[in-house]
Amino acid sequence: MRNLLRADLKRIFRVGLIYIGLLLALIYISYAVLEGIVNDGSIGLINGVQKALSGAPIALFIVFPTFYAVFAHELSSKSMQTVLGHGITRNKLIIAKLLDAAILLLCLYLIIIAAALIVINTESAIVLSPQQQASLIIYIILRWLRHFGYIVFSAMIMYISGSTVLGIIACIAFAAIFKLVFNIVEFFSSLSLYDYTFDGLLDWAYTKVEVGAAPWELLPAICYLLAALLITTYFFRRKEFDF
Repeated sequence: MRNLLRADLKRIFRVGLIYIGLLLALIYISYAVLEGIVNDGSIGLINGVQKALSGAPIALFIVFPTFYAVFAHELSSKSMQTVLGHGITRNKLIIAKLLDAAILLLCLYLIIIAAALIVINTESAIVLSPQQQASLIIYIILRWLRHFGYIVFSAMIMYISGSTVLGIIACIAFAAIFKLVFNIVEFFSSLSLYDYTFDGLLDWAYTKVEVGAAPWELLPAICYLLAALLITTYFFRRKEFDF
């Protein structure tokens, strides 16, 4: 599986869309950070990064290119059949693809973390305590986990439906309108459903981190990912391919 990961990542990192998305993301974050610094100084930097990363544009700039680069041609090409024909099991293939997505997404977020730290440590007007810097990094890492979750759920829909288009639509929906839909449902029904969703659990986890408590909400959030992985592998094992 190591060779599969290495070969797949070489292909993925040649997809230009991920670099366009990263550039747009950095521009968007820079604008939000500058606006925050002008309004609130050092705290404005933290607020700017959090505001930018919690918005739908960043999810679209980061999540959609990642999903596209990893999964766009999986069902339309014969690459799956070729890999399976070389003895890779279906379970390992699914895990490898999700690891590809996790690694690519992590690389993009490491660039964002590095950019934030460079700004913090080179701009004399910005003074953040080590605790504030650690809190900001944790927030960014939790955003990585959230966006990786979107990819896992979208891949599940893609493999169940057998349609790359539905997977892409699901990816965009998770990134752009997922929280909005639950806010509308809660507004009209007075049901606090969002707190029990993957996003809601990660929000509570970060809140716990901020107050110094254990973020136990991460456990059910990870269970969501494991459940999606199990469902994906179950349906993928039952899928028939033309070799």
